[in-house]
Amino acid sequence: MSKLVRRAIIPAITLLFIICITILEKSKSNTSLYDKSSEIFDSISHFTFASPHEQKSSPNAQEFPPHPSSGQLTTDKQNAEHEESKEEVPDPCTIKNPLNQGFIDLRGLSAMGNENKPMPWKSRGYDSGKNFTIGICSNPFKQSHNEVSEIQDSVNSTMIGAYYIDPTTNKYVSMGEYSSHPIFRGRKLTLTYENGSFCNAYDLSTGARLRKTTILTFTCDREMSAKASVSYVGSSNDCTFFFEVRSHHACPTAAKANNMAAAWIFLFIFLAALAVYFSGGLLYKHMKASRKDNRGTSKA
Repeated sequence: MSKLVRRAIIPAITLLFIICITILEKSKSNTSLYDKSSEIFDSISHFTFASPHEQKSSPNAQEFPPHPSSGQLTTDKQNAEHEESKEEVPDPCTIKNPLNQGFIDLRGLSAMGNENKPMPWKSRGYDSGKNFTIGICSNPFKQSHNEVSEIQDSVNSTMIGAYYIDPTTNKYVSMGEYSSHPIFRGRKLTLTYENGSFCNAYDLSTGARLRKTTILTFTCDREMSAKASVSYVGSSNDCTFFFEVRSHHACPTAAKANNMAAAWIFLFIFLAALAVYFSGGLLYKHMKASRKDNRGTSKA
């Protein structure tokens, strides 16, 4: 292979490396690397296979886009807001911190990260005289229970997110239906369970009997060896219960990328390398044939 071909291959590989870095930089947003690469290939194919009629444009003619009406602007705005809200919907038991955009995945503390098997967390109530069992984003029961004879107020046992056993009736008392949608309140990550068993309290405005509620607050702890530690904080009128969950799962991590990203990068580099190799070979053959022609001409 001649020096010219070898010199041409080095800039080509450098250009390929720059393209790959550019794709990786663009893929840092919510759009996956696969989608970004697809957009690039679509742009190239559109540019390459566009008909000459489409590519022609009069140098003197200047095209102005039609002025959209107010109704069209409103529709476009609604569509944009709908698409934006659709993109921001997180997976169950996950959330993105609105302050620093850190991704938090709590599924490792729930049945979702345990092959859909219940993962109950115990917490001692100390002065309350109760021992609590809590499920994070899931139901903590390991077996089914009769809602009439075993569950207080006959609430749906499959939706219970936290409970304790009433020592008087020996029934399970629901502390709220589990939720898989954590919420940031300021800098604090919380998970709220509502619509549990009835409390001995009433709403002053409506007179309706209140139901038990549980509020979980999550604290990032990267140094603890266990998965999590659930601590009872307190309760209000034996109706609203507060717990703190310390875990490394509450720490921000990188969101899981598309599994096809690495394969797509490898395929892209492989195809580009093949293109460089064959183009270099053709260039070398062309130069070799040109030299033979020049030698034949000089001899003649």
